[in-house]
Amino acid sequence: MTQPLADTFFEELATYMVMLDDDTIDHLTGVLNDMTLSSNPVNDISKATRNVLLDANVKEDTVQAIYDGLSKQLGGQITTKADDDSNNDRPKTVSEKRAARLAASAARRGKKSGRSSTKNKDTDNGSSSSSSSPSPSNNSQEPVIVATSQQSRFHSETLETSSTELDLPGVNITVNNQDLLVDAHLKLKAGTRYGLVGQNGVGKTVLMRCLADNILVGLPQNINILHVAQLQVFDESTTVLEEVLAADKAAANTIKEGKLLQQVMGDQQATSATTTTAAPTADMNRVIYQIMVSRSEDKLDMANKLAIKRSGARGRDARKALIECEKSHADLLAKDPQTFITAQDTNAIVSQVFEQLALIDVGEREAKARKILLGLGFDQESQGRPVSTFSGGWRMKIALAKSLFMDPNILLLDEPTNHLDLPAIIWLQEYILNETEGQTIVIVSHDRDFLDTVTEETIIFRDQKLKYHAGNYEDYERNTEEQRVRKQALKDAMERRKKHIMASIQHNLQQAKSTGDDKRLNQVASRQKKLDRLGMEKTEDGKRFKVSYYAGYHHHARVQIHVEQNVKTAAIKIPDPPPLRYQGPVFSMKNVTFRYPKTTATIIDDFSMNVELGSRIAFLGANGSGKSTLLQVLTGHHEPTSGEVYRHPLLRVGYFSQHFVDDLSLEETPLEMIMNQYAGATEQQCRQHFGSVGLSGNVVLRKMKSLSGGQRNRVALAMILFEAPHVLILDEITNHLDMGTVETLVDALAGYPGALVLVSHDVWFMKQLMEVQPEEIAEGQENDEPGIKTECFVVKPGKPIKRWEKDIDSYVASVAKQVRKKFHAQRS
Repeated sequence: MTQPLADTFFEELATYMVMLDDDTIDHLTGVLNDMTLSSNPVNDISKATRNVLLDANVKEDTVQAIYDGLSKQLGGQITTKADDDSNNDRPKTVSEKRAARLAASAARRGKKSGRSSTKNKDTDNGSSSSSSSPSPSNNSQEPVIVATSQQSRFHSETLETSSTELDLPGVNITVNNQDLLVDAHLKLKAGTRYGLVGQNGVGKTVLMRCLADNILVGLPQNINILHVAQLQVFDESTTVLEEVLAADKAAANTIKEGKLLQQVMGDQQATSATTTTAAPTADMNRVIYQIMVSRSEDKLDMANKLAIKRSGARGRDARKALIECEKSHADLLAKDPQTFITAQDTNAIVSQVFEQLALIDVGEREAKARKILLGLGFDQESQGRPVSTFSGGWRMKIALAKSLFMDPNILLLDEPTNHLDLPAIIWLQEYILNETEGQTIVIVSHDRDFLDTVTEETIIFRDQKLKYHAGNYEDYERNTEEQRVRKQALKDAMERRKKHIMASIQHNLQQAKSTGDDKRLNQVASRQKKLDRLGMEKTEDGKRFKVSYYAGYHHHARVQIHVEQNVKTAAIKIPDPPPLRYQGPVFSMKNVTFRYPKTTATIIDDFSMNVELGSRIAFLGANGSGKSTLLQVLTGHHEPTSGEVYRHPLLRVGYFSQHFVDDLSLEETPLEMIMNQYAGATEQQCRQHFGSVGLSGNVVLRKMKSLSGGQRNRVALAMILFEAPHVLILDEITNHLDMGTVETLVDALAGYPGALVLVSHDVWFMKQLMEVQPEEIAEGQENDEPGIKTECFVVKPGKPIKRWEKDIDSYVASVAKQVRKKFHAQRS
């Protein structure tokens, strides 16, 4: 089979890891494909390309090795220009040649991103791995991540330290040439729990990926870093318990190898007394060979991942190592187990496996896995079910269980409380506080109470920098507000002083001009120096300011007072519903009982309630207790088995179900979806409505699959608000929202005149809406309007729904008491 000369040439370059820029590739492609070879083709190629390769800083010995390799390949497998012309009826036009060159150039650039023989490809610069090779069109859409840090002249790629701390100055991260971090300092102390906070889209998840995927240059290689997103790949045929146990691949492989060896050794003992054949030895050779092949595959898979994720010089080294691994693996597969395996190989592997197996407590591993799964809501029956029977939030729980089971040096948790109910959240708090001693944990979460409970320090990702605060998020907010007030007072005082000095300078200048007094000019110069010295009198840590602290060129002699402003989050405006001119309940349930068809279990038992405009009703309870079913009966998605549900004939209801966002079409744009649902709406009305929930510009023209979780939530909220509903029924609306957006949502809902029916496991969110805050009482003006009516109901499976008369904190305390009792009972 023939191929163009340029293809053969570039394949030989790839063998020696020679990387050229696009312009050079285009030039060489055109030269080679237009060549007419003589009887000495290698000499022709050398004359045309040698100087180009040397100018590209390719070593002389490498260049010569390339031509030696080409001389072995030229036996009739190259298509030159002359051959190509002889096989065509007409010569190629200039445009056709140009198109061929561009196609070859694109092919060369594609080959640079990874070798065609590897599996599960990704982008060359560290995008997340995929279960199948993406198409070229998908590759072009993958983000290109480049992450570097400051390195000393003695830095080694395989740097290992005795400490598990991270201290990397000069960290820079770019995604598709867009800066996320610029000259930041990444510090993670061993055994410290951090909260990582920042707006959606600043790059928190990308930073975690760079750490976990070993993309960031300078990471010590002895530190085991795990990101929960890496564990969201499952073997559908295994049970949940087996999936968690298999997360620790080293231990799982050792146990698997031990079982294979024990089986063949048992077979040998059983047959040794009755036969003298070589079958036992052959079986042992086969098992030892199987273990060696499995280990080689794991090594090859790791080399492949590094080659995919790394770029630049590190990428070349990784791809060179990959080629060596592929060669050694291919050589191993070509061996005959019976002749290749020696007695020394057998003894070495058997002793190694059983030494490692002696260090593994199989019973303790299973007990730990079961404990974690039970705490996250998997009962004994669920733990034995196949992974394929679970979806959505349950798979997230499995991934979280795997991450907790692994015990890495640094654990990265991205929104771990999503899809968890309150008992599971409290259990996770207890586990992190009591079972992760010595681990460094970095948590991204919108749940303020969770962050405040489990974190010791806070990392603030803002303005392409990382700032650190020695305290939890609540302490950081309080300290930041105090600093803001203090600095604003200092700045106001400085501005007043500045105005006074400038007025004095202006007055003295006028006096000097009118009287000719030079002393006035000296006073002006003195005042000018004093004006230049205005600024911070002390440093941030309280030390008196010195000029030596202020190195470099600056426009002022002192550091200027900078008042850090709050991060602005796109506002959410909820339209006021039209008046119903009715004072009674607009929604009511009277003696409602509900059972699913063909079942005997009662989900709702004889429940009654009234919903009035302005009221706020919350349903509290664990997942699976029947809260979502109750909301579906209330909204008419399910008919009650007995009792009645009344709703005002003109009532408009906005229902944000727990899976509403997941059910949205990913192939449509927000604008298309809302115009399809509300046929009479114009594009201008829809755009204006999306703007009211913080979605503007081209965001509403992008397909849903390209939007972030927070943006999808805003789209879903816009869908239910379009008709200005009188009642909002919100089931877990805070999932995938950052803290700033949750605050904005709370502010919008607090001023909503309609009725609210809430289900949420976000304690802070519920407290803000269900309890009157002290500042509201202090600052509120007197009026004759009746107070907001709030009601909380506790839903438990198989039990009647009861009203909760106390506050939210009391309910959390009662649940926490039960969870902690079970948790400590399991520990003992």
